[in-house]
Amino acid sequence: MARIVLILLFLIVFAGCGGGITSFPILDYDTLIKDGWDMYNQSRYTEAYQLFARAKTMDEKRPDGYIGSGWTLLRLQHPDSAIVVFRIGLPYVTSLQDSVDTLCGLSGSHLARGEDANVISLFKQLKVSSYDPAFPLKKHDVFLDKHDLEIVQAMACYHLGYYSAAEKADPENAVYYVKLAVTEPFVYKDPQSLMKTMTDFLDKSKSGYSF
Repeated sequence: MARIVLILLFLIVFAGCGGGITSFPILDYDTLIKDGWDMYNQSRYTEAYQLFARAKTMDEKRPDGYIGSGWTLLRLQHPDSAIVVFRIGLPYVTSLQDSVDTLCGLSGSHLARGEDANVISLFKQLKVSSYDPAFPLKKHDVFLDKHDLEIVQAMACYHLGYYSAAEKADPENAVYYVKLAVTEPFVYKDPQSLMKTMTDFLDKSKSGYSF
Protein backbone atom coordinates (compact mmCIF):
# COMPACT_ATOMS: atom_id res chain seq x y z
CA MET A 1 0.00 0.00 0.00
CA ALA A 2 2.80 2.39 0.92
CA ARG A 3 4.48 1.66 -2.42
CA ILE A 4 1.29 2.54 -4.34
CA VAL A 5 1.03 5.84 -2.45
CA LEU A 6 4.65 6.69 -3.33
CA ILE A 7 4.04 5.93 -6.99
CA LEU A 8 0.96 8.14 -7.05
CA LEU A 9 2.86 10.99 -5.36
CA PHE A 10 5.65 10.63 -7.92
CA LEU A 11 3.19 10.82 -10.82
CA ILE A 12 1.54 13.94 -9.37
CA VAL A 13 4.90 15.68 -8.91
CA PHE A 14 6.10 14.58 -12.36
CA ALA A 15 2.95 15.90 -14.03
CA GLY A 16 3.52 19.27 -12.38
CA CYS A 17 7.09 19.53 -13.65
CA GLY A 18 8.30 20.75 -17.02
CA GLY A 19 8.62 17.18 -18.27
CA GLY A 20 5.00 16.20 -17.60
CA ILE A 21 2.34 15.90 -20.25
CA THR A 22 0.75 19.14 -19.07
CA SER A 23 3.84 21.02 -20.27
CA PHE A 24 2.68 20.82 -23.89
CA PRO A 25 1.07 24.11 -24.95
CA ILE A 26 -2.63 24.13 -25.68
CA LEU A 27 -3.00 26.00 -28.96
CA ASP A 28 -5.83 28.51 -29.12
CA TYR A 29 -7.92 29.22 -32.20
CA ASP A 30 -5.92 32.20 -33.45
CA THR A 31 -2.62 30.36 -33.07
CA LEU A 32 -3.96 27.39 -35.03
CA ILE A 33 -5.07 29.71 -37.83
CA LYS A 34 -1.74 31.57 -37.90
CA ASP A 35 0.27 28.34 -37.90
CA GLY A 36 -2.03 26.92 -40.56
CA TRP A 37 -1.33 29.81 -42.92
CA ASP A 38 2.37 29.55 -42.15
CA MET A 39 2.26 25.92 -43.29
CA TYR A 40 0.13 26.82 -46.30
CA ASN A 41 2.53 29.51 -47.45
CA GLN A 42 5.33 26.94 -47.28
CA SER A 43 3.24 24.64 -49.53
CA ARG A 44 2.84 22.19 -46.63
CA TYR A 45 -0.83 21.80 -47.39
CA THR A 46 -1.54 18.56 -45.52
CA GLU A 47 -0.14 19.96 -42.29
CA ALA A 48 -1.98 23.23 -42.87
CA TYR A 49 -5.25 21.38 -43.35
CA GLN A 50 -4.81 19.53 -40.07
CA LEU A 51 -4.36 22.81 -38.20
CA PHE A 52 -7.35 24.44 -39.86
CA ALA A 53 -9.48 21.38 -39.13
CA ARG A 54 -8.54 21.60 -35.44
CA ALA A 55 -9.51 25.25 -35.43
CA LYS A 56 -12.92 24.43 -36.94
CA THR A 57 -13.50 21.88 -34.20
CA MET A 58 -12.54 24.43 -31.57
CA ASP A 59 -14.93 27.11 -32.85
CA GLU A 60 -17.48 26.20 -35.51
CA LYS A 61 -18.84 29.72 -35.91
CA ARG A 62 -15.70 31.55 -37.04
CA PRO A 63 -14.95 31.62 -40.76
CA ASP A 64 -11.14 31.39 -40.66
CA GLY A 65 -10.99 27.63 -40.22
CA TYR A 66 -13.35 27.04 -43.13
CA ILE A 67 -11.50 29.44 -45.43
CA GLY A 68 -8.15 27.87 -44.60
CA SER A 69 -9.49 24.32 -44.97
CA GLY A 70 -11.12 25.16 -48.28
CA TRP A 71 -7.97 26.66 -49.77
CA THR A 72 -5.76 23.78 -48.63
CA LEU A 73 -8.19 21.24 -50.08
CA LEU A 74 -8.15 23.14 -53.37
CA ARG A 75 -4.34 23.13 -53.42
CA LEU A 76 -4.42 19.41 -52.59
CA GLN A 77 -6.57 18.97 -55.73
CA HIS A 78 -9.77 18.12 -53.87
CA PRO A 79 -12.06 20.86 -55.23
CA ASP A 80 -15.20 18.84 -54.44
CA SER A 81 -14.33 18.76 -50.74
CA ALA A 82 -13.20 22.38 -50.86
CA ILE A 83 -16.63 23.44 -52.14
CA VAL A 84 -18.36 21.69 -49.26
CA VAL A 85 -16.13 23.36 -46.67
CA PHE A 86 -16.40 26.83 -48.22
CA ARG A 87 -20.18 26.51 -48.38
CA ILE A 88 -20.48 25.43 -44.74
CA GLY A 89 -18.38 28.37 -43.60
CA LEU A 90 -20.09 30.95 -45.80
CA PRO A 91 -22.87 31.86 -43.31
CA TYR A 92 -20.21 32.86 -40.75
CA VAL A 93 -18.44 35.30 -43.08
CA THR A 94 -19.05 38.93 -42.13
CA SER A 95 -16.19 40.99 -43.58
CA LEU A 96 -15.42 42.01 -47.16
CA GLN A 97 -11.95 40.49 -46.85
CA ASP A 98 -13.32 37.08 -45.88
CA SER A 99 -16.14 37.32 -48.44
CA VAL A 100 -13.73 37.89 -51.31
CA ASP A 101 -11.30 35.29 -49.95
CA THR A 102 -14.10 32.73 -49.95
CA LEU A 103 -15.24 33.85 -53.39
CA CYS A 104 -11.74 33.35 -54.81
CA GLY A 105 -11.46 29.83 -53.44
CA LEU A 106 -15.02 28.76 -54.07
CA SER A 107 -15.15 30.02 -57.67
CA GLY A 108 -11.80 28.38 -58.40
CA SER A 109 -13.07 25.10 -56.93
CA HIS A 110 -16.24 25.13 -59.03
CA LEU A 111 -14.24 25.95 -62.14
CA ALA A 112 -11.80 23.11 -61.44
CA ARG A 113 -14.78 20.74 -61.36
CA GLY A 114 -16.14 22.09 -64.63
CA GLU A 115 -19.18 23.58 -62.89
CA ASP A 116 -19.18 26.71 -65.00
CA ALA A 117 -22.83 27.63 -64.47
CA ASN A 118 -22.21 27.53 -60.71
CA VAL A 119 -19.33 29.97 -61.12
CA ILE A 120 -21.53 32.48 -62.91
CA SER A 121 -24.33 32.00 -60.38
CA LEU A 122 -21.89 32.47 -57.50
CA PHE A 123 -20.69 35.84 -58.72
CA LYS A 124 -24.27 36.99 -59.18
CA GLN A 125 -25.09 36.00 -55.60
CA LEU A 126 -21.98 37.42 -53.92
CA LYS A 127 -21.34 40.45 -56.10
CA VAL A 128 -20.05 43.48 -54.18
CA SER A 129 -19.59 47.09 -55.29
CA SER A 130 -15.79 46.76 -55.34
CA TYR A 131 -13.34 43.94 -54.76
CA ASP A 132 -10.33 46.26 -54.51
CA PRO A 133 -10.31 46.88 -50.73
CA ALA A 134 -10.09 43.14 -50.07
CA PHE A 135 -6.80 42.72 -51.93
CA PRO A 136 -4.16 41.64 -51.38
CA LEU A 137 -5.23 38.57 -49.47
CA LYS A 138 -3.08 39.34 -46.45
CA LYS A 139 -2.74 35.83 -45.03
CA HIS A 140 -2.06 33.91 -48.24
CA ASP A 141 -1.85 34.09 -52.04
CA VAL A 142 -1.09 37.81 -51.94
CA PHE A 143 -0.54 37.82 -55.71
CA LEU A 144 -4.26 37.31 -56.35
CA ASP A 145 -6.24 40.39 -57.33
CA LYS A 146 -9.64 41.30 -58.77
CA HIS A 147 -8.43 40.58 -62.31
CA ASP A 148 -7.99 36.92 -61.40
CA LEU A 149 -11.68 36.86 -60.46
CA GLU A 150 -12.55 38.44 -63.79
CA ILE A 151 -10.57 35.78 -65.64
CA VAL A 152 -12.31 33.05 -63.63
CA GLN A 153 -15.63 34.46 -64.84
CA ALA A 154 -14.27 34.70 -68.38
CA MET A 155 -13.21 31.05 -68.27
CA ALA A 156 -16.63 29.95 -67.04
CA CYS A 157 -18.35 31.89 -69.83
CA TYR A 158 -15.91 30.52 -72.39
CA HIS A 159 -16.55 26.92 -71.36
CA LEU A 160 -20.28 27.54 -71.77
CA GLY A 161 -19.77 29.06 -75.20
CA TYR A 162 -20.57 32.60 -74.10
CA TYR A 163 -18.14 34.68 -76.13
CA SER A 164 -18.35 36.94 -79.14
CA ALA A 165 -16.96 40.13 -80.61
CA ALA A 166 -19.87 42.18 -79.29
CA GLU A 167 -18.69 45.50 -77.91
CA LYS A 168 -21.55 45.99 -75.49
CA ALA A 169 -21.00 45.35 -71.79
CA ASP A 170 -22.38 41.83 -71.46
CA PRO A 171 -21.65 40.14 -68.10
CA GLU A 172 -22.25 36.76 -69.69
CA ASN A 173 -19.59 37.17 -72.35
CA ALA A 174 -16.03 35.96 -71.80
CA VAL A 175 -14.69 38.83 -73.90
CA TYR A 176 -16.25 41.33 -71.50
CA TYR A 177 -14.26 40.01 -68.52
CA VAL A 178 -11.04 39.62 -70.49
CA LYS A 179 -11.20 43.27 -71.46
CA LEU A 180 -11.57 44.17 -67.78
CA ALA A 181 -8.60 42.04 -66.76
CA VAL A 182 -5.87 42.59 -69.34
CA THR A 183 -3.86 45.80 -69.41
CA GLU A 184 -3.41 46.00 -73.18
CA PRO A 185 -6.37 46.66 -75.50
CA PHE A 186 -7.99 43.35 -76.42
CA VAL A 187 -9.83 42.70 -79.68
CA TYR A 188 -11.67 39.41 -80.12
CA LYS A 189 -10.48 37.46 -83.16
CA ASP A 190 -11.38 33.83 -82.56
CA PRO A 191 -11.92 31.34 -79.70
CA GLN A 192 -8.33 30.09 -79.83
CA SER A 193 -6.78 33.52 -79.35
CA LEU A 194 -9.27 34.26 -76.58
CA MET A 195 -8.26 31.11 -74.70
CA LYS A 196 -4.58 31.91 -75.16
CA THR A 197 -5.08 35.38 -73.72
CA MET A 198 -6.77 33.92 -70.64
CA THR A 199 -4.18 31.20 -70.04
CA ASP A 200 -1.31 33.65 -70.58
CA PHE A 201 -2.86 35.93 -68.00
CA LEU A 202 -3.14 33.13 -65.44
CA ASP A 203 0.46 32.04 -66.06
CA LYS A 204 1.68 35.57 -65.36
CA SER A 205 -0.54 36.05 -62.32
CA LYS A 206 0.70 32.88 -60.60
CA SER A 207 -2.79 32.35 -59.30
CA GLY A 208 -2.41 28.58 -59.11
CA TYR A 209 -5.74 28.07 -60.83
CA SER A 210 -5.65 25.38 -63.48
CA PHE A 211 -8.37 24.92 -66.08
